[in-house]
Amino acid sequence: MRMVLCDDHLLLLEALSTALSGRGWSIEATATTPDDAVKAVELHEPDVLVTDVAFPSGHGLDAVRAVVDHHPRTKVVILTGLDSPDVVREALEIGVAGYTRKSHSIQTIGDVVERAGAGEVAVDTALLRQLAVRRTGTRSTARTLLSRLTPREQHVLELLVDGRNTAEIVAELSISDSTARTHVQSILSKLGVHSRLQAVALLHEEVAGRSNRDEADRPDGDRLVAAGRPARLRVSGV
Repeated sequence: MRMVLCDDHLLLLEALSTALSGRGWSIEATATTPDDAVKAVELHEPDVLVTDVAFPSGHGLDAVRAVVDHHPRTKVVILTGLDSPDVVREALEIGVAGYTRKSHSIQTIGDVVERAGAGEVAVDTALLRQLAVRRTGTRSTARTLLSRLTPREQHVLELLVDGRNTAEIVAELSISDSTARTHVQSILSKLGVHSRLQAVALLHEEVAGRSNRDEADRPDGDRLVAAGRPARLRVSGV
């Protein structure tokens, strides 16, 4: 996997470059500003851009948007100390492939990058849950959108939540690659989102709302959301 790294902290940039190179990946370039990151992507067309979004020179989401819009084959993974729901929401709306925090270990960060590069959902579930709880005003909308999915599409969405890629969905459901991709595109269309990440975030949003509604009546061991992520989410009947 070929990648470009961008961060204004040189020590972190060097450590990350060394660690990811140690996993057998090729670091095509490093950058310390969003503008330089975009130029590096234009020059190298990497598989993944790993970048912060908070820079002294300006907000890095503008650069992320430029890469997503003009270099769609390059997956963007945000590695940052920011966990603001507004920033996470904007990143998902732009279409990033991953979002994780600098407080994680290098091993965890590398795993997120690898999953994003493979086309999987790669975002901190704690951030998704925080985002879902913040968006209290749209729970009924989320519930309505999810109710449009067929039982098979609901199953596919569950697999996306579990981080399954297209090949794994094909194996799990014994369907063709084209059928799996059709299901995914149908899910995105019905939910009115543009990426698998956004679909997963929408499901977290509804689960958080349902959990809050039922919390008073549920025993602690039977909460729908536990340990920071939904477990085998079912959206049928919503």
